[in-house]
Amino acid sequence: CVAAAALFISCGDDTDRALKSYIAGKEYFAKKELRPAREHFVEAVELDDTLHNARLMLAKVHYYEHNFDAALDEIERILKKDGDHVGALYWKARISVVRPTDKNADTEMIALLNRVLELDAHHLPARSLLALLYEKKEKYREALHEYLLIISEEESFIDARANLGVLYRRLGLKAKALEEIDRAIRIARGGGRSDARLVSLKKEIAE
Repeated sequence: CVAAAALFISCGDDTDRALKSYIAGKEYFAKKELRPAREHFVEAVELDDTLHNARLMLAKVHYYEHNFDAALDEIERILKKDGDHVGALYWKARISVVRPTDKNADTEMIALLNRVLELDAHHLPARSLLALLYEKKEKYREALHEYLLIISEEESFIDARANLGVLYRRLGLKAKALEEIDRAIRIARGGGRSDARLVSLKKEIAE
């Protein structure tokens, strides 16, 4: 009984240490200090293999370090234990965007993102990435549908508005394109954000 009690305390200590490492890692990640963030996330998952969010953060660090294979490996470890982990499914698709392995990669990514949206219909980054993939495959109606859903839910989503403007231009709707970019510029300025990229985009569309 004494041995069992000691084991329980030890496991509890490991969990506490894992959570502390995870929190410290997130603080470093927020400051874009990737190396110490990675070290803390590695420690967290070594102490508690069930801490999926720490492993997900480790995958993000690998992603931003352009170590895409390592990032995907961490994601697969999560999905092996929890196949419906929304964050892991989204990041698997996002990682796959930068390292497509075959001609069916886009189709697989679209399936992943649709699964994310089945689990969380309000996951706007997944919907935005899905719209871009539809556009890449020239499924413009589907892309337009996704962009409009994003804007209906979050009017200040600047990137979605900018992408919608580009799509309108591609469809030959120049006036609607400029209107959407102007809205994005107003939102950016109202929020104190840089509008340089949007102004440049507007000039390209206007030409």
